[in-house]
Amino acid sequence: MDEEAMHAMRHIMRSQAAFAGMEVLTYCFMANHFHIFVRMDPKETENLDDAGLVARFRALYGGTRCASLGLDADDLAVILKNDGESAEGIRRRLKARMGDVSVFMREVKTRFTLWYNGERGTVGTFWAERFRSVIVEADTEAQRMVAAYIDLNPVRAGLVEDAGDYGFSGFGEACAGGSAARRGIARIEGKMTWASKWHERYRARLCSRMGPGARSVRRDPKTAAAGAPKETEMPGTGLAEESGLLSKIRAFSEGWVVGSVAWVESFCAANGRLGYRKGRKAKPVLEDGGADRTMVASAIRRR
Repeated sequence: MDEEAMHAMRHIMRSQAAFAGMEVLTYCFMANHFHIFVRMDPKETENLDDAGLVARFRALYGGTRCASLGLDADDLAVILKNDGESAEGIRRRLKARMGDVSVFMREVKTRFTLWYNGERGTVGTFWAERFRSVIVEADTEAQRMVAAYIDLNPVRAGLVEDAGDYGFSGFGEACAGGSAARRGIARIEGKMTWASKWHERYRARLCSRMGPGARSVRRDPKTAAAGAPKETEMPGTGLAEESGLLSKIRAFSEGWVVGSVAWVESFCAANGRLGYRKGRKAKPVLEDGGADRTMVASAIRRR
């Protein structure tokens, strides 16, 4: 993906997430792959009223018609208000597309492929294979660990020296003033709103993930010479070393459940093997944690 494509991808991701009832915590779009970290509550979709259904529909389609239903948001509002058999069928069809990461990823990838082919005059699928996902224990160090892995993609690839300088990631968008991205980073830090101290705390956390002595080129207006950046060391939080992070991230890349020992054990007891293919396992990576969950989905380019 080039920059124009990444802008389109971000718009598609945001509108699709609003429709599906998912909160994007962070994300990263690279030239040949992407990661999206979402928080979701399927029960919220089950209990969604008609006004909420219309609002989600409008978030995705705006003033245009949904081709499969032949309706725009105003038409939908009228049909749902009149109720009846057709209204109930539409409710079921729309809710079936919400609160499910598989459906979310399928629609994001399909909409992006249609956009790309239309803009570039190409044909066929854009992505090489099905996406991979991992369920992550929410509001814990596991969530923050996976978020750091995602936001550090452009740093590891050598595209930027500071994760906040990459425009197509959650942290980079947040640093540029994006309100939706700021809400996501605040949630990762266990807060509901963005504040400068959480911004710097998250930056320090990213630096700590790169290992001791990780450095970030940031301008210091008090000591830097005019026109020359000052290289400053961002203090780490001591939460993890790079070697530990990379060993744990194997759990992410191989599509396992990630969280504390107690949470993983209870999750697997309740959900069995989750239909994983042979060779996939649940992987406890931490010592303690909460009981909610989040999910990461990743996809790669076809060539």
